[in-house]
Amino acid sequence: MASAQPFSSPKPSVVMVSAGFHPYVGGAEKQALELSAALMARGLSVKVLTRRLPGLAAVEEVRGVPVERLWCVGGGLVNALSFMAALFSWLWRNHRTYSVIHAHLAGSPALAAALAGRLRGKRVVVKLGGGRGIGELAVSSRSPTGRMKLKLLSWLKPQFVVVTRDLAGECAQYLGSVPVRLMPNGVDVERYRPVSSIQKKAARAKLGWPEGLGFLYVGRLSSEKRLEPFLEAWIDLAAESKTPSFAAFVGDGQEGERLKARALRRRMAGRVFVRHAMEDIHEAYAAGDVFVLPSVSEGLSNALLEAMACGLAVLGSRVGGTAETVEDARTGFLFEPHDEAELKRQLGKYLSHPELAGKFGAAARAKVEAGYSLERLAQGYEELYAE
Repeated sequence: MASAQPFSSPKPSVVMVSAGFHPYVGGAEKQALELSAALMARGLSVKVLTRRLPGLAAVEEVRGVPVERLWCVGGGLVNALSFMAALFSWLWRNHRTYSVIHAHLAGSPALAAALAGRLRGKRVVVKLGGGRGIGELAVSSRSPTGRMKLKLLSWLKPQFVVVTRDLAGECAQYLGSVPVRLMPNGVDVERYRPVSSIQKKAARAKLGWPEGLGFLYVGRLSSEKRLEPFLEAWIDLAAESKTPSFAAFVGDGQEGERLKARALRRRMAGRVFVRHAMEDIHEAYAAGDVFVLPSVSEGLSNALLEAMACGLAVLGSRVGGTAETVEDARTGFLFEPHDEAELKRQLGKYLSHPELAGKFGAAARAKVEAGYSLERLAQGYEELYAE
């Protein structure tokens, strides 16, 4: 197993810990990579430690970020325990090569990170994920092993980071008196940018999407996202609206076939598009006008920030990071989750006044530039590491 070389720098040297990492990418893994690259651009030393999965190199660089995949075996609990052991061993043996351990999500690797940091006198940051009621703290509280994990984390007291005020409240509920910092996710505002009308037309032609007002969802196609109620509301209104429009869903999950069947049953298959997750998601954002996020619960969606950075207006449920980020009637329209009547009213405003999409989209871009840029996030973490 490779060992890192000592690093001498006035800036913090950081070990990023993530159970999953590129090319298997979810929201937490994506933020881990983006943040790592941004910190390295600021002159920090960063190394990612993750699980070694079949077919992946033990050591490599991803977008210039050094990644080491540690030994683990089996599946389920055995896999988690073996990765914890390998991670703790690495952190113990190589303690002179880093000053900060940053664990993404409060799973079993966070325990190994928090314990190693406590014993070696290192600063440990644990970033929590998920939305209120369905995130990792709430889920952990429902099982004996999960409650034991929460007790251990509460005792070890690493620095917790949350992306919404909702999650800060859950920290107090499930972890007690622990240090908590509110730090929203960040987005690369140079990579995610608005496009011209000509570029938008070209993106739609490439994807096979029509002209008109484009409602776009990007993310997991799962039940808690409440995509079917949105689709039903859109079909009801779009069928009678004078504004031509379409609905597109990009992602993977069990709801995909249900959405296709619903569109076919309502004779709207030619205006509803469901496709698998895209490697170059910029094309989807370029082809959309209004980003849709009707979830029952959310942390702070990466896709939401990316869409806003690309100049898309928002139609979202008033929950978690969506409610804290989207300004109602300025950068988008919000509605209460499960309130299908309010969803229809807000959706109808876009169809009655399609020019609002451009107006709100420009305001959304400005808001993300001002408060959610990846550069700003990296600066905040550098300051947090140095405290």
